[in-house]
Amino acid sequence: MIIIERILFLKRISIFSSLSSYELRKIAEVVSEEEAESGEIIFWEGDFGDCMYLVVEGKISIFTGKQPAIKVLASFEKAAFFGEMGLYDDKPRAASAMADVRSRLLVLRKGEFCDLISEFPMVALGIMKELNNRIRATNQKLNLIERNLVDNSSHLYSRDYFVDCMKNLINRARNEKTQVGFVLIRLKKLHFQNESSDDEIIDKYRTELIRELGLRMAAFMRESDMLCRFDDNSILIMIPELNSRGALKFQARITDDINRVLIDFESARKLYSDVEFKTINFPDDSDSGDDIIKNLEIQ
Repeated sequence: MIIIERILFLKRISIFSSLSSYELRKIAEVVSEEEAESGEIIFWEGDFGDCMYLVVEGKISIFTGKQPAIKVLASFEKAAFFGEMGLYDDKPRAASAMADVRSRLLVLRKGEFCDLISEFPMVALGIMKELNNRIRATNQKLNLIERNLVDNSSHLYSRDYFVDCMKNLINRARNEKTQVGFVLIRLKKLHFQNESSDDEIIDKYRTELIRELGLRMAAFMRESDMLCRFDDNSILIMIPELNSRGALKFQARITDDINRVLIDFESARKLYSDVEFKTINFPDDSDSGDDIIKNLEIQ
């Protein structure tokens, strides 16, 4: 971007909108340009921060936690800014930032910022006002995330939260040219020994069985893996950096334990069930999160 293009862009950003052309030019002269590919991490939670970013083009997500179980706190698109706390304190970043699509950024570093506010204190005031608004919005978002994080009946991750994490992981895997494996465990033909058709009791025991299967599967999973209650009858496991052959091997490893859980339920509850598996690999079998969900839903 040439200087005049930067000035026109800065004028669109809320914290700079009241500044004169001369003041905007001073800022335009000290910001630098960066690009980020889709899925690229701009900074990690815990990194030292000494700059603020302005989004020229693209989309940036701010999240906490480790892949794949992350919490997306906010997304910023053209003419928005993020990372502003890096200008004010020397503490580590409180969250991570990732490019959802190929993005262009302007970067304002702490040293240049300190020089600017000594001459234009209104810039600092504008950022502080926006910061207060963002803290309030982030607290509301965290409350919403906590409510939607877990399936209340099975106490496993909810499908909605899992899908959000899955799309972020796939975005990153696409950028890094790695694979993601998925293993679906679906209960089939649930029935009691006496052929009772009490739907309420079957639903109760089905949930108990899903919860027990989820707890048993956790013993086979790494910190980077994730599982959720995909639907009433299914558990879905997501495993980063796993190819199609690896997914089948994982299925073989867990089969005996799954059968033990089913046998225990047959003995204790007189509830009988078959189980079927389905494995899908990104990008070999599906090249997007939506395609993966559609393929998994096919019975």
